[in-house]
Amino acid sequence: TYTLKVDNDLAGYFELIIHSEIFEIEIAYFGLLEEYHNKKLGGYLLSEAIKKSFLKNNINRVWVHTCTLDHKNALKNYLARGMKVYKKETISI
Repeated sequence: TYTLKVDNDLAGYFELIIHSEIFEIEIAYFGLLEEYHNKKLGGYLLSEAIKKSFLKNNINRVWVHTCTLDHKNALKNYLARGMKVYKKETISI
């Protein structure tokens, strides 16, 4: 788990899960505290998560799950950092 601090205040975090048997890393948790939304920190934090992931040996893919309950700019942020939509599905709750 990695944290982002702004002036010693927690602003955000991400957690990586290494799937070493398939040479992939999942960004399992990713988020900014609400008071840090719309400050251009999400792009920075996601870029850092991706960079940290590829520093691990022999990683072929980094992935994340997102949904309509995430921040309205989440998917746009993932796509802007080079991620691609792998699969879409609709689930009724």
